[in-house]
Amino acid sequence: MFNNLSVKNDLSKGRFIHIPSDLREPFERDRDRVLHSTAFRKLKDKTQVFMFEKGDYYRNRLTHTLEVVQLARSLSRRLGLNEDLSETIALCHDLGHSPFGHAGEEVIVKFLDNNFNHNIQSFRQVTILESKYINYSGLNLSWETLDGIIKHNGPVLNPNYDYNLSKEFSFNLSLNPSLEAQVASLCDDIAYIAHDFDDAIRSNAISVQQLKEFKSIYEFSSYEFKEFDNLDMFRNNLTRFLINYLILDIFEQTKQNIIDSNIIYPDEVVMHKYFLVSFSDKSKILVEELKKFLLNNFYNSKKVQKGKFEAQKIVKFLIDFLKKDHSELPESWKSKITNQDIKKRVIIDYICGMTDQFALNFYNKYA
Repeated sequence: MFNNLSVKNDLSKGRFIHIPSDLREPFERDRDRVLHSTAFRKLKDKTQVFMFEKGDYYRNRLTHTLEVVQLARSLSRRLGLNEDLSETIALCHDLGHSPFGHAGEEVIVKFLDNNFNHNIQSFRQVTILESKYINYSGLNLSWETLDGIIKHNGPVLNPNYDYNLSKEFSFNLSLNPSLEAQVASLCDDIAYIAHDFDDAIRSNAISVQQLKEFKSIYEFSSYEFKEFDNLDMFRNNLTRFLINYLILDIFEQTKQNIIDSNIIYPDEVVMHKYFLVSFSDKSKILVEELKKFLLNNFYNSKKVQKGKFEAQKIVKFLIDFLKKDHSELPESWKSKITNQDIKKRVIIDYICGMTDQFALNFYNKYA
């Protein structure tokens, strides 16, 4: 449909280190490298919402990522974009999360004086911290993939983070990302909203009465799931209808945005004043209401906040302990410390590489 605006495999700007081509297209190769990375495997034991409550059906960072990938690939296909690039950016979007998700991130942000963001940590993970190749650090991903990791949530207008960007391989942080990255960003929103509702209802963190009083939930529903007699059926239908409603909304609104903008070249996409991939105005209001409902009734619930308090206590201990005595760091990490500023960065890189269970074990051993 909009193939003329997609990122073309044969026009990729390349990689930091040139490597011979093989049977795969460049973004297929990026995807495969991410799938085989250690950071990707660790997502299976990193928090989505629930930190200590175990359940066979609750999401973790890995299942959330796979759900984002599915939505991004499907929407990119319908729009005629580069599916492999959208998929790869979606696979990378949470690689930089610390143990215990956003709860741990809040502690780290304070420690690094706001010089931390999990998107940038994802970039560090794939460019510096992964160690799988003899001749270079990182995964040596394509420029377009890295640009999407940094900017999939939009231009970075006031960067106060250490991007460690190569001067020979520069990124213009003030420009929009590709359409493929924009797709990955909104599919992240859809996945976490829909599936956090699923987990919240399954765990009884949100009551039937709260759902009945939330009138906006009927904006995208049909008569068949307005009944609350069978809560499991309601939960399943809610998730399904919400995803379908928002994906179709993005598809139609994005088509209209592109037609109205008269854009015909990919370079015009990044220069445009706003995201071309977007919700309609009506759905933007709905999405904000859904997020607000989840914040007030789920994320701020006693059930979730109790786990958040414990998680932040653990992450704060890890930081304080390693700051005082970094002898427990593996030798390969200790050798990176050359001054106090570097030490803070190394400690956070090490902690962000921990799973929830590893962090908990470390805490139980030394606290």
